[in-house]
Amino acid sequence: MVVSILVYIFQLTSPKTELPSIFFTTVIVNVKDHGAKGDYVHDDTQAIINSIKFAKANGISTVYLPAGIYAIKQQGIKAGVIPLLNGVSLRGAGAKKCHIKLSGNRYNPSSIFYQAWWDEPIVSNIVIQGIDFDGNQSKQQFDPLYQYCHALSINNGENIEIKNCKFQSFRGDGVLFGDTFLPTPDLRLVKNVKVHDNIFYDIYREGAMFCCVNQAAFYNNYLHGNGFFVGGVDIERHSVNETVLNVSVYGNTFDFSDGFGPAERGGPIVKYRRAITMGFFYKGYKNKIADGRSGGHHIYNNKIFQGQIDCWGHTNITINNNTFENTYENIDGVNWLTPSAINVSDPAATIGLKTVIVSNNVIKSRMKGNGILFYNYSNISATGNLINGTLLDGINIYFATGDFRYNLIKNVGSPLKKVAGIVINGNSPGLILSNNTIIDTNPIGKQGINYAIAIQSKNDGSPAPKIYDNTGVNIINDVVKEFGGQLGDVDQHGNKKTNR
Repeated sequence: MVVSILVYIFQLTSPKTELPSIFFTTVIVNVKDHGAKGDYVHDDTQAIINSIKFAKANGISTVYLPAGIYAIKQQGIKAGVIPLLNGVSLRGAGAKKCHIKLSGNRYNPSSIFYQAWWDEPIVSNIVIQGIDFDGNQSKQQFDPLYQYCHALSINNGENIEIKNCKFQSFRGDGVLFGDTFLPTPDLRLVKNVKVHDNIFYDIYREGAMFCCVNQAAFYNNYLHGNGFFVGGVDIERHSVNETVLNVSVYGNTFDFSDGFGPAERGGPIVKYRRAITMGFFYKGYKNKIADGRSGGHHIYNNKIFQGQIDCWGHTNITINNNTFENTYENIDGVNWLTPSAINVSDPAATIGLKTVIVSNNVIKSRMKGNGILFYNYSNISATGNLINGTLLDGINIYFATGDFRYNLIKNVGSPLKKVAGIVINGNSPGLILSNNTIIDTNPIGKQGINYAIAIQSKNDGSPAPKIYDNTGVNIINDVVKEFGGQLGDVDQHGNKKTNR
């Protein structure tokens, strides 16, 4: 077999001394030296498999794919077609030049690249870059809700980087890390993952899925097009034996305005989808008590068009400096989707859900939901957020406790459905709302805001909410509406109402 040699020449110079040129050589395996054609006529599957095996057997760290379209015609096994091997990276000539594409006429096709963990228990220390992965979804046949054709699936390992690639047209995920429903805790866990500067387009399930993962970063990626059945990024714990910790998602653009979600979600087919979702589904926590093994995520500086961020059952979350631009869509009857731009909720009455910080987000949304919704969480905070145009209350605090300061809420509700800037429901002991501004710029008689802050149900939490130094501008009624059965129970002072 032929081993290709790439030679990189670096000229080192100094102001004082001229140094000789230094030549660095890096050994790679070129798939064309192992029979690959890259013409999308011949089947290149075995050539790529052989190249990866040859690299592993000879201690070579990189398999190189020159420009071309590499046809994957083998059917593979249920888990996938081409197994990844420990320590062997894949590098293409660039995502605009190097394409790996599944052949058509498949029934429930398998993933392209996968980890055969029963033979290769660890896949670590790899970089995958400069490749366009194409699942050729329109040319395949699927059972209803089939969603297991991924571009890359890695179950166990560490130090994995995926960059400058394109993932398109997969009836599954672009990239998947970790494993699910494990018999023992963290039996297969992925650590230290970086996914950055990639494009995800027309992906049926998720652009990236992180399950049984500790320490991952997803940044500077662009996600758009049709699909995204679950979401752009899914940080999901499936069972009690998994850890999902410390995932950062930042600097990405999620643009769902140029495509539609799958019809399989039910209801009307809409553009609006979940951009980033953090969840613990199925049976949930043991004895419904949070165990601290789902969370520590940081979601920041993302741009989201026609989408939302939601968090179900994770703890120690920071959501800050994200921007949302959503136009109205009717999502009644659409499964796994809520209209609030940021939704931090608990579907399972879990004990111990806490510490979520939502700050400095800009939410421009005409969806029939809240800007921010909190349900069954303690030690939460929402500070410095701008919420503009939601058709329901700007912030909804429902059986939650925490601190809400310096939020600006504008033009929420409508003349036909009047709402509050901030609404409180259920027991919220020790709740603090201060220095928030709720403003309605509509003419008198056409405002949508009744109260700046409204307590809409009995609150048996102690101490009672503290509401002070808030401002309502051009609102219809008072700054604070207390619940009728508990008048005088709220500790309030310094609130004021002004006109424009």
